Amino acid sequence: MINKLNSIIVLTILIGVIYVNYKSFISSPFQAALLQDWNKQSYRLPLDLIEQVDLDFPNISVTTIPLKLLKGRYYKNIDSIDLALNYYHESLKINPYLKIVESQLSLLYFDIEEYDSAYYYGKDAFLFYPDNNIHRHAYFQSLVNKRDSTELDRSFDLIRNKQNESHWIEYLLSKRSISKKYSKEIDSLMELYVEQFNLEGDTKAFQFKSFLANGDLNISTAVDVSLQANELYNEKRYGEAANLYELAFSFDQYDYTYYQNAALANLNLKNYTKAEEYLDKVIYDFKIKDGKAMFYKGMLYLAIDEDNKGCDYLNQAVQANYSGEGSLTVYNRFCRNSP
Repeated sequence: MINKLNSIIVLTILIGVIYVNYKSFISSPFQAALLQDWNKQSYRLPLDLIEQVDLDFPNISVTTIPLKLLKGRYYKNIDSIDLALNYYHESLKINPYLKIVESQLSLLYFDIEEYDSAYYYGKDAFLFYPDNNIHRHAYFQSLVNKRDSTELDRSFDLIRNKQNESHWIEYLLSKRSISKKYSKEIDSLMELYVEQFNLEGDTKAFQFKSFLANGDLNISTAVDVSLQANELYNEKRYGEAANLYELAFSFDQYDYTYYQNAALANLNLKNYTKAEEYLDKVIYDFKIKDGKAMFYKGMLYLAIDEDNKGCDYLNQAVQANYSGEGSLTVYNRFCRNSP
C-alpha cells in the first residue's frame, strides 16, 4: 500500500515537472520575441497573437520582467490606456523588487497627465535604484513638471559621481527647463560636467552648451545666417561673409565654427588683427585641437613676415594631422630651413 502511494506521489510530481517544462518550452520563443521588442522599443508582434498567449504561467521572463508588463506596453501603444494600466498594476504583484514596473507606470501616468501618480511611482523607482536611466528619467521629468529644483539637486547628488554622462545631461536639461534661463549656476555645472568626463574641446559638449544657453530658436537662426555666409564666402564676397559669420555667433556664441569661418573671411580680406583674434578664440578659448585654426594662424604669421611664429603654428597643425599630408607639404615648403 505504501509503495503504491509513493508511486502515485512520484507520478504526480513527474507530471507536474513535465507540465512546468512544457509550459516553459512553449513560452520561450514568445518570451524571446517580447523581450526583443522591449529592448528595441518596437511593436512587431501582432496584438491578436499576444492576446492568445497564457501569461499566468510562467508569469515572468527569463530576465525577471513580468510578462504582463511586456504585454501591457502594446495596449499603451494603441492608446488602450485602461488595459495597459491593468496589466501594469498586475505586474506589480508579480515582481515588486525590480522597480521596472514602477518606472513604466510613472511614464504612463505622466503621458496621461496624472502627475501625482507619475511622481509617486517615479520617485519609488529612482530611490530604489538611482543609477538607472529609465528610473532617472521617469523621476526627473516629474520634478521638472513640479518645478522642484531643490529635490532635483538632492536627487542628482545620489548619481553625480557615477560615470554616466546621461545623468549629467538630463540633470542640466532639467535645471535649464525649471529656471527657464542659462544661469551662472548652470554654467558652473556645465564646466564640472566637461571636467568630469574630460570633454574639453569636444564639439558635442560645445553644441550641448549652446543648446542650454541659446535654445532652439537662436541656434536655428545662427545656422541659417551661417549658411548664407557660406554662399557669400564661396562667391569670394569675403566682407559680406565676415559680417554674417559675426552675426551668427551673436546668436550662438558656443559654436566655434562661426568664429573660425569669420577668421578665414577676414584673413582673405587681409584684416589680420581681427582674423588673429578669432583664431585665438578657437585655439585658446574653445581649445579645438583638430589643427585647422593652427594652420591658418601659421599662414597668417607668414603673411606678415613673422616666419618663426608661422612655422611653429604650422608644425602644430602637422602634429594634429590637419588635412593629412597637406599641412606637411605646406610646412616643408615654407619652414624646412627655419631654425
